[in-house]
Amino acid sequence: MGVSKGRRSAWDSIQDAATCLLAITLLAAEPAYAQGARHRHRHQGGQQRLLVVTSLPTFAAITRELTGDLAEVEAIARGDEDPHFVQPRPSYAAKVGRADLFVTTGLDLEMWAPTVIDRANNPRVVEGSEGHVVTYPGVKLLEVPEDVSRFGGDVHAFGNPHVHTDPVNAIIIAENILRNLTQVDPDNAETYEANFRDFKDRVMRRLFGDQIVQMLGADAIFQLARNYEFWGFARNQSFQGRPLTDYLGGWLAEATPFRGRRMACYHKSWAYFGARFQIECAVFIEPRPGIPPSPRHLGEVVGTMGDESILVLLAANYFSHSQVEQVASRTNARAVIVPLDVRGAEGVDTYFDLVDLWVSSLSEAFLASD
Repeated sequence: MGVSKGRRSAWDSIQDAATCLLAITLLAAEPAYAQGARHRHRHQGGQQRLLVVTSLPTFAAITRELTGDLAEVEAIARGDEDPHFVQPRPSYAAKVGRADLFVTTGLDLEMWAPTVIDRANNPRVVEGSEGHVVTYPGVKLLEVPEDVSRFGGDVHAFGNPHVHTDPVNAIIIAENILRNLTQVDPDNAETYEANFRDFKDRVMRRLFGDQIVQMLGADAIFQLARNYEFWGFARNQSFQGRPLTDYLGGWLAEATPFRGRRMACYHKSWAYFGARFQIECAVFIEPRPGIPPSPRHLGEVVGTMGDESILVLLAANYFSHSQVEQVASRTNARAVIVPLDVRGAEGVDTYFDLVDLWVSSLSEAFLASD
């Protein structure tokens, strides 16, 4: 028996609805790798920018120096948050799930990062993929422990992970990000590479000053500096009868008030900064990394600071301000509480802002304490 025209139209509508429902079901069940392929295709077609997600806001700031408007760059941790103890929220996994690149330190600093990556279900950013960036390769690692037992506190087996506190390391971090950026987005490689060269030049001039960069060349200074050999070289070389150190400008010149000095620190956050700027953390509020101080230990810190005339106490601003200020007041020391990362305080929007704040804050504290 034939089907009437009206009934055929209704049947066709039912079929169309079923087909649509099936398509929606298949799309929802589509493997992550296929979704990633479509995402990459849309980007390469020029219809949207790359999405770069970083663990720390400082890495986001450095990435923006390279990408400019070619990428959307977001950080997971806040600038005033302890990067060791970020809670891996579902929203973080959703963000990483959409990312073309995920940038992390790679030295067990962000122990929460593997959980976020696992939950993100994004093969573009898993370890070993071109979208997974670790920022430490090429850095001369400091404080590599001989004993990695938990008795030592939150010991990082491969070395101190706070590599970004040395501006020379910021260039290495940028170089590692650049390598993966050009792999993921080769069409814009020339732009990324040009932006990297500009960032490197600005960091070198801001750190060493224009005069010595022009005398020796940024690349020659960089090769010495990345292995912490610059100071030995500069002190043993002269130009027109003056040591090369006399020609320093930039942050290193501004750091003169605290070069060769000693200070107290809350946590082992400043090893690379100290090596670059020639200042030592002589005593720590934490008895061991990640271990809260007991009243007895705080008493010992106060005693050491008094006995050794340590007049400045440096701490990241995610530690207890009252505790830092209390220790400082008991020793007549200056408390310097600063963000460890970009966007950890008002007006700290770039990497240059961050280092400016570290150097100026310490210089002012040491000048005031003399």
